[in-house]
Formats: sequence, structure tokens, C-alpha cells
Amino acid sequence: MSAGRRLLEGASVATVADELHLSVQTVRRYKSIVADGGLDALAKMGVGGRTSVLDRAALDWIAAALQNPARKHGFPSDAWTNARLRELIERRYGVRFSRVYVWQIATNLGLAHRLSKSRR
Repeated sequence: MSAGRRLLEGASVATVADELHLSVQTVRRYKSIVADGGLDALAKMGVGGRTSVLDRAALDWIAAALQNPARKHGFPSDAWTNARLRELIERRYGVRFSRVYVWQIATNLGLAHRLSKSRR
């Protein structure tokens, strides 16, 4: 949804891809969907796969974790990265999600801005 909003504001595909850590191909697909049906069409777009094993309490815990420095969860610095969030989720809940799905979790929580571009 953030990508769709940015595209409607006039941001370029490349800019949106860079800002939201998405592939240019994905943003182009979103742009096409938004052009054909607006944000409603983008909201209805499924991401596929099975239902997440994370319940509301788990998502709330993840959101709270992201509000604190990563160091509080045993990482060597304060910065949050996708890899660190993936590791934290795996440690806490015993499941390993893809980089894309972890980004989606952070985005859905409204906290994707907390993840730096660094891989570690």
C-alpha cells in the first residue's frame, strides 16, 4: 500500500523501489495494478502462501521489539536489519521466514522504516 500511495503521489518506480526495498519489477507490477484499479485493487492483491503462524500477540511482540534498539535483543549494534529481524523471529518463534515476508511483516506493522538496508 505504501508503494501504491507513493506512486499515486508521483514518485518514480525507481524511487519507490529504493525507498521501500522492493524490486523494480515488483513496483512496476504495483504501478500497473494501481493504474487499473487504484489502491483498492492493490489492497485486494494476495501475496500467496499459507496463513502466517504468527498470531496477534506475536506481531505485537515484534512491533515492540522493533521500537527498541537491536542491541537489547543481543545484536552487536542498535540498528535493525531484515536479517536481524529474521533471526529474532526464528529464535523467539522457531520459524524462519523469507526476507520478503519479514519485510512484509515490518511493513504491515508500520515499522519498515526501522529496518536499514544493510544485510547484517
